[in-house]
Amino acid sequence: MIKYLPYRDIKKNKWDACIENSINGNVFAFSWYLDKACEQWDALVEDDYCFVMPLPYRKKLGFSYIFPPSLIQQLGIFSACKITPSKVEEFVKAIPPKFKYAEILLNHYNPVETLNIIRQQHTNLELNLNRPYYELQRAYSENLRRNLKKIPENFFSIRKSENMDGLIGLFRSTREKKISLLPKDFYQVLQKIFAAATDNACRELWQVYSGDELYAGVLFVIGCNKAVFLFSASSDKAKKHHAMHYLVDRFIEAHAGNHLILDFEGSDNETLARFYRNFGATEKNYTKIEFSKLPGFIIKTLKLFFKIKK
Repeated sequence: MIKYLPYRDIKKNKWDACIENSINGNVFAFSWYLDKACEQWDALVEDDYCFVMPLPYRKKLGFSYIFPPSLIQQLGIFSACKITPSKVEEFVKAIPPKFKYAEILLNHYNPVETLNIIRQQHTNLELNLNRPYYELQRAYSENLRRNLKKIPENFFSIRKSENMDGLIGLFRSTREKKISLLPKDFYQVLQKIFAAATDNACRELWQVYSGDELYAGVLFVIGCNKAVFLFSASSDKAKKHHAMHYLVDRFIEAHAGNHLILDFEGSDNETLARFYRNFGATEKNYTKIEFSKLPGFIIKTLKLFFKIKK
């Protein structure tokens, strides 16, 4: 029987054990990550944490609604057992009626076939690093190999940083202005996730320098044998000198041969998807579902509240 558990009743040791042992576990679903990324979250649990589903939610205008936090790509149902379309339907139908609206990003292992609700496919790209580096490199696109050869020897160096200040500063000076809507607490939440990932020894912050100038950086958060490409930024010079190509290639070389998947966390943006495919990444797509008991104008207002430019 599926039970709805408010946050206070969730047994985090059992929850995290379920995520760790799931066939589809990911770092987003660990309790420590949810605690930092979500304003509030409750859960659906079945058979003493054999199947679990987090429900991140907010309250606005007197309504409780389920909405995907900005630094979480996939959630949905997790289990060490096979998750069938009927199981997905059971869990979605078990969501309490107090949630008047829901927008849920399921994961790749949550098949949606029988649900008669709004659904939308999203692109994710992953690269399994369990082969020697020379084999992984052979799968690179010809264009990528050519660009890597253009980088002068000793032009770049990799530094692993212990704080996010430099990377966030680079992002704010380059990419922020190109994003129309950014959650008002985005950087605070990112810093909280970084600190928690540091405490849990499951993050790597790689930065590319030329001399003392920061060209690019990526925060990888690691869990359930996946390294998630969570947050990145590049300078205006980075594209010309292929700094991000260099960083990802070095990361792949460092982790080649390990039981680890590089999860590029997207993308529906074809330019970014092409960049990731250049490294031999393959699609592991996932579904967004949406249902509502509210008028359309209220939903639009809720979404506006959720994302407000700083």
